[in-house]
Amino acid sequence: MKRHTKTGKILFYLGVWIMAAGFAFNPFGIADTPEPYATFSIPLIVIGIILGVVSNFYKKSKESN
Repeated sequence: MKRHTKTGKILFYLGVWIMAAGFAFNPFGIADTPEPYATFSIPLIVIGIILGVVSNFYKKSKESN
C-alpha cells in the first residue's frame, strides 16, 4: 500500500469493508440472515472486489518518491 495514492488507499479499504459486509450477510453462513439482507450479499461482494481492482489504478509514479 506504500505505492498507492490516498484515493487508492481509501478505495481499497472501503472495498475490503464492503466485501466483508457481503460475506456477513451471506445466507450460507453460520447465522440466519433475514431475506432482505441476504439478497444484498452477492452484489456487495462483487462491488468490494471491483473497488479493490480499481484501487490499483491509483498508484504514485516512480519519479515522485
